[in-house]
Amino acid sequence: MNLLAIHDGHTATVCYMRNGLVTALVSEERFTNVKNQSGFPHRALDWIASEFCIGLDEMDAIIIPHLVQPIDFAKTFTSHYSYRHLLLHLLSHAVPRRLLGSAKLVGPYITLFRGYRNSVVRGYCTAHGIVPGRLYRQEHHAAHRYAALYGSGYPQRGEAALIFTLDGSGDGLSGTVARWGPDRGHTLLSRRSSYHSLGDLYSQVTQLLGLRPGEHEYKVMGMAPYVRSEHSAAAHAVFHSYMRLDARGELVNDAAFGRAMLARLRRDFRGERFDNIAAAAQRHFEDIVIAWIKYWLAKTGLRCAAFGGGCFMNARANMLIAELSELDEAFFLPSCGDESTALGGAYYLAETLGEVTPAPLANLYLGPSHGEDEVEHALEVAAGQITSRRVDGIEVAVAELLAKGMIVGRFSGRSEWGARALGQRSILCRADNAENVGKLNKAIKMRDFWMPFAASLLEEDMEHYLHPIAGTTGAYMTMTYKTTPLARDHLIAGLHPFDHTCRAQVVSRDTSPSFHRLLTEFKRLTGMGGVLNTSFNLHGAPIVGTPAAALNTLLNSDMDYLALGHYLVTKRKIMK
Repeated sequence: MNLLAIHDGHTATVCYMRNGLVTALVSEERFTNVKNQSGFPHRALDWIASEFCIGLDEMDAIIIPHLVQPIDFAKTFTSHYSYRHLLLHLLSHAVPRRLLGSAKLVGPYITLFRGYRNSVVRGYCTAHGIVPGRLYRQEHHAAHRYAALYGSGYPQRGEAALIFTLDGSGDGLSGTVARWGPDRGHTLLSRRSSYHSLGDLYSQVTQLLGLRPGEHEYKVMGMAPYVRSEHSAAAHAVFHSYMRLDARGELVNDAAFGRAMLARLRRDFRGERFDNIAAAAQRHFEDIVIAWIKYWLAKTGLRCAAFGGGCFMNARANMLIAELSELDEAFFLPSCGDESTALGGAYYLAETLGEVTPAPLANLYLGPSHGEDEVEHALEVAAGQITSRRVDGIEVAVAELLAKGMIVGRFSGRSEWGARALGQRSILCRADNAENVGKLNKAIKMRDFWMPFAASLLEEDMEHYLHPIAGTTGAYMTMTYKTTPLARDHLIAGLHPFDHTCRAQVVSRDTSPSFHRLLTEFKRLTGMGGVLNTSFNLHGAPIVGTPAAALNTLLNSDMDYLALGHYLVTKRKIMK
């Protein structure tokens, strides 16, 4: 069957599944060059139609997740709250907390706001010829659950597992716990309303610190390791008075909601250092999430778990989860924010319609590739500003440049889906010199001074650099690792400057053969099995999606070289 899922909210995304295999997964931002582009993903759908010779009218089924209109962070004012959150904020002053936070109100909430969402979806059907009889809908956290579960591979091998979802808010919920088993299928064990959202509290802290909620939470996480626990202890105690885990394994908000929460944060942390606040927020988040997961593992006796929803983009917390002795296996869905609901929608259709058991995620190289004609056309347009030459062994040439200390942008093959650059749309440089962090920031990235970069390393050398965690995969940069002394020599620029943890991509020959060849050649030249890897984009822009965007990044930065397909490109003024 041909199945299509469309997410139209923050970072709009399309997933195309053919005969149980995820064939395409791509976000609209890669075509518009607008970071986190929302709305109906016209260009992504046009690419699927062209690339796979199939239109919307030929799909066996189409699903659009979200029962109420998903939040679009870019269209809100002064804070990240939608009008629905504003209503809950107002109700919080008149309705008792126990009632307002009850999951029993989620149904009435959806009923109240579903009409507008239905009108939006009907508009999509009219505008794009979607047959209503082939259209399915799905609740937000169910989409997160299906993406994490089937992406993990547990159902494909008949392994019972717990599935945790956690985010800011979606269809009135902020978190769920479910069990899946080969005999009974899905059993929902717990669901928590948006009033008790741990993710929303983290976003409020992000806003308190002058950062952009819904986007810059990772900067709060990145600051946390710099602060000693005794320095953040007072702030940590305040956060624990805000939110806790009760005796039934449920997250409980004892503080406030919406703008009232932000106002309380401002009162309670007036005069507190920003780094202490960041560290306390991260440690509180870790405490609550770990306790929550341990409760449900103990209650069910299961030892395998999958994790979805935007809160599990927190790579440091994911490491602590994966290290739990109660877990034999942990799967963290890559790029598990709302963009992953498209993936969950496709898996839901496959299960519901009796498709062959859908395949788990193998790799994320599921976006567009660009042929020689398109590359050569982009080179021709920019000919007055660049010098280029075709190189047959491009991976060897890039490895040689990296060995000489150059910064190289790599645009090769099909683009990776999601927030992490996994070698196909990456900026690479040597990682054995900490000064390369400043060089890279000055040349291109302009990241905040405290933020670490990541590293990509050969699967064969993983244990030389990282302390592996059994039952996990390092293929997607979903978690950090503790590192060895050798990593601090070979990969220091790709480690966190303070605690030397590494958000690593472990590169295998099977899933990424060309990138593996590049790293293998780099190791032959230098003796080092890894490089610094950061996303190929200018500050504030999405990862590049086209050859033209890649060339634009080269021309508007101090990158040394661009490997564009089989072409090696430099700005004309520096070509030797």
